[in-house]
Amino acid sequence: MQTGRAAPVAGLCQADVATPGMALYAASATTGGLARILRPAAALRWSLPMVASMTPQRVEMILRGATAGDHVSQWELFDLMLETWPELAACQAELTEGVLSRKTGIEPYAEEGEAPTASALDKQRTAAAALRRMMPFPGADENGLEDTLRDLLDGWFRGVVVLETLWQTSLTAAGPVIGPRGTCWAHPSYYAWGDSGRMGLRVGATVAPFPPHRFLAGIHKARSGSPLGTAILRPLAWWWCAANFASDWLLNLAQIFGLPFRWANHDPNASQETVDAICNMLQNMGSAGWAAFPAGTTLELKDAGKSGDASPQGDLLDRADRYARTLILGQTLSGGQDSSKGGGKAFGSVEADVKTARMDAAAKYVCGVISGQLLPSIIALNYGTPDECPEFTLSAAIKAGADEANRDVALAALMPLSIPALRAKYDLPEPGAGEESTTRHTAKTEDRRQEQATDSLAAKLASLNEIRDEAVFAKALSDLIETL
Repeated sequence: MQTGRAAPVAGLCQADVATPGMALYAASATTGGLARILRPAAALRWSLPMVASMTPQRVEMILRGATAGDHVSQWELFDLMLETWPELAACQAELTEGVLSRKTGIEPYAEEGEAPTASALDKQRTAAAALRRMMPFPGADENGLEDTLRDLLDGWFRGVVVLETLWQTSLTAAGPVIGPRGTCWAHPSYYAWGDSGRMGLRVGATVAPFPPHRFLAGIHKARSGSPLGTAILRPLAWWWCAANFASDWLLNLAQIFGLPFRWANHDPNASQETVDAICNMLQNMGSAGWAAFPAGTTLELKDAGKSGDASPQGDLLDRADRYARTLILGQTLSGGQDSSKGGGKAFGSVEADVKTARMDAAAKYVCGVISGQLLPSIIALNYGTPDECPEFTLSAAIKAGADEANRDVALAALMPLSIPALRAKYDLPEPGAGEESTTRHTAKTEDRRQEQATDSLAAKLASLNEIRDEAVFAKALSDLIETL
């Protein structure tokens, strides 16, 4: 066991101790144990109506109700939006996968301008070992490190997310290490905001503070104000509702668009039964290629008017998609910018930079939750205090190209550069023992060049020995010396 590390916390187990559908304290949670608190429910209540019933008035009522404390209905609304809006789901996946593709790392604590202490390096290694050993149960709704980051990123869009941390004790070469075995996503019905404005677990009709080291709470505010009313998806709720109505209109229009207009003349003295039969036949002709009318009925097929590909319904759907991508990724989906007006390739580069900035912000939010909540718990449980807690990082992959290579060559002539840093920058592996390397190749090339120079000099000296005239010999020798 390493010096300064505290003994593992007693009661480290994974027993389910809460009643189904309720979030209650575990008995061991108040005595220092780390047993699981929330029991996973087979199915949670869904209170929102179907998509067709989501009118603008109902959406507005849900958004206003969230600011009054009903965050569950708002979460259900956002969930319905992500389930039924492909462009919104695509934008969420694009930002999430972009952040998850970054390289994870843990930096040791160090005072500004100083090197990390030995204890800080030890705690950095302990935290790295704890995260590396996350092993959620197969088949269970539990998260490893990557899925933990994925669930935390869901809070970037919905404003709030809560995860329960599941703990374990792992044996390492340095001794036992307490670390997370995994995390579990907590349904919004398990937590709420109390009268003090702090979020905690629902215990009956009260809100209790989260037990120490047991939960991760991610809060992202797209603007100033309460987290209940500042989620980034709130401005898109009305457009989602409008797109739902536009989809129905567009579907009805598609059923008749392009079909010939059917016109039938009947005897004015025909009975109502005959008129009804004619109307039913005209209606059924939309899906049939034949018809049978009473005698005396004339049928005309008139060409439908062509209004082009554009329609108000389609434009509304496209506008909603554009607003979703602009809000989340900072992109307009225009694709047709005029380069003479500052568009084209330059416009695409600007949009790419904005998208990268959005991913940087989302990555910073995730790193803040891990560095500010999970890592301090790991250090406190293993050392008794969260002092000198390391920092979790998500670094973007560097795409080094010819410009960077030329820059590094120029810098190498001015100062020594780190070989490991250059290998990491260009994603170049260390050559194995006995493998041919550029250093050896360069040495062989230099040896071969020296051998060729020696052979050339020997040949020239041999040719001097064949000269009999002293004046010619002196001139040839002088020329040879100048070349050397």
